[in-house]
Amino acid sequence: IDLSMLKGVAYPRGPLAWCDALGAARVAAVIDALAHAYGEDRYRTAPLLRRHALTGRRFHAT
Repeated sequence: IDLSMLKGVAYPRGPLAWCDALGAARVAAVIDALAHAYGEDRYRTAPLLRRHALTGRRFHAT
């Protein structure tokens, strides 16, 4: 995913690298807040992101 975003659309980082930089717990909290505010199913935290938020695990090794 990250490589596709870097090479395909020239983003400075891929979404998983951004998540590592911000912290999975913070990203999950923002998505949860969007779900609460809008009540739309498109704003739902993926199970893998939720697990990373709970365990503190990163998507990329440092």
